[in-house]
Amino acid sequence: MRVTTGWALSVTAGFVCRVAMLVWAFGAGGAGLVAAYGVATTLPGAVATPMLTAFSGRIRGDRMLRGSLLVRTVLLAAGAASMALAGPSALVVALVAAAAALSGAYRPVQAAILPWLVRTPAELSAANVRATMMENAAGLVGPVVGAAAIGLSDPAATLAVSAVTMAVAATALRRLRTPEQLAGTVRSPRRMGSDVVAGARSLTTVVPPAGVVVMGFVQTATRGLLLVLTVVLALDILALQQDSVGWLAAATGLGGLAGGVLAGRVLRVTRLSRCLAAGIALWGLPLVVLALWPTAVIAYLAMFVVGVGNAVEDGALFTLVPRVVGPRKAPAALGALELVVFAGAGIGAIAAPGLSRRVGTLPILLVAGALLMALAASYAPRCVRMDRSTPEPGPDLDLLQAFAVFRPLPLVTVEQLLVSATRRRYAGGERVVTQGEPGDVFHLIASGEAAVTVDGRPRPTLRRGDGFGEIALLHDVPRTATVAASGPLETLAFDRTDFLAALSGNASSAAHAELLARTRLDRDTER
Repeated sequence: MRVTTGWALSVTAGFVCRVAMLVWAFGAGGAGLVAAYGVATTLPGAVATPMLTAFSGRIRGDRMLRGSLLVRTVLLAAGAASMALAGPSALVVALVAAAAALSGAYRPVQAAILPWLVRTPAELSAANVRATMMENAAGLVGPVVGAAAIGLSDPAATLAVSAVTMAVAATALRRLRTPEQLAGTVRSPRRMGSDVVAGARSLTTVVPPAGVVVMGFVQTATRGLLLVLTVVLALDILALQQDSVGWLAAATGLGGLAGGVLAGRVLRVTRLSRCLAAGIALWGLPLVVLALWPTAVIAYLAMFVVGVGNAVEDGALFTLVPRVVGPRKAPAALGALELVVFAGAGIGAIAAPGLSRRVGTLPILLVAGALLMALAASYAPRCVRMDRSTPEPGPDLDLLQAFAVFRPLPLVTVEQLLVSATRRRYAGGERVVTQGEPGDVFHLIASGEAAVTVDGRPRPTLRRGDGFGEIALLHDVPRTATVAASGPLETLAFDRTDFLAALSGNASSAAHAELLARTRLDRDTER
């Protein structure tokens, strides 16, 4: 998918930028400037992201994504120029921070539009796993490119490489088009603010009580700590070379690739919550081990396992949230999630230098890892119950997706149709529709058979998976045939509004429906 390709390229650019900025900041101002960079690239995003994602519900998602990538490209290029010209440190940090503030909108918008681009829950899980795998591949490639660029040149040139990569990401989305259903009218700031609040409330219902918020905050606060402490660990405690900062990040990316493969095997609709808790635990365990046995080999292995946990957690999380809160609330809920992410990472980065001086780097890693494991264990029973209460995709979903008219529809639309459908049962000989009468319902046969007559002449028998009633709805005419149950008959009935709304948003479905109606009308005319 173009949207995941753009995501991977933008993440690659972000990692190249991070390597450049960490090395530059540590050389220019030590751990204090590294922390300032961490805070500047997280806290502004905590404010911008919920508003951007709320606004993304008013315009097409593809335009939001392309625009944000282009602006980020300009900001990174300006930061590289300022760094190369020995400009003020505050200016460099401000430009890169502005670019980072726009980054938080991409993943929520992507997660919100994916259900409109796939057809089944399995495809949705696979798409999110693929996005996570590509993110972690970027987490491997980006630091490697950053480390190589640092070794061959300097941080300014490395930041310029990041800007070029971001421009390529924007180019990758040039043909992306998202459904018009995702765009609405632009609301006032007050209404947009209410959307953010509603999104936050929806987010707290995922793994109650507020499990996603609590675990997400602690995990991202730990990520903020690592942003600063990884540099201290590599250059001071382990006495490694400068490029080790990039190689440690690359180890996390490599672990993410392995974790993506694992997530692809274990993620199911009925395992999402448990995979989320397992991913959080895999974040904590390696930090505990690293704190107890701080060696270079353990450090690389620990970052690898952190990457595995991150892949499993992200794949589960970005599938779970839209399914629990629903597609319409998903952008706002995911925007609230990014607020948690930015706030946690910012607070972690702020606290890291002081905690490192007062407590020590290794004790901080030990406490953070143990806390993550404890949270995962405490929420695990709730996650198990939540997964067990989640039904497997039922036969009705398969029935709709097997019908030619509904087959091209995205998963979100099919699920909405299922919610609106009513199940109707008829005894043998009972009429379902009568020729000449008004029609405002479309029927899809779930079980049994139905006899069809036109002007008293028989037509082919209808069976499970066949639909009828589309002609009256599409052409606004009376029923053109009589349909009666041959025996016990069960149908899924869709009223005119829901049926036509589903088709109007998908040209392929509308064409299939018109073809079916025209074929039946032509057949009746010939006879």
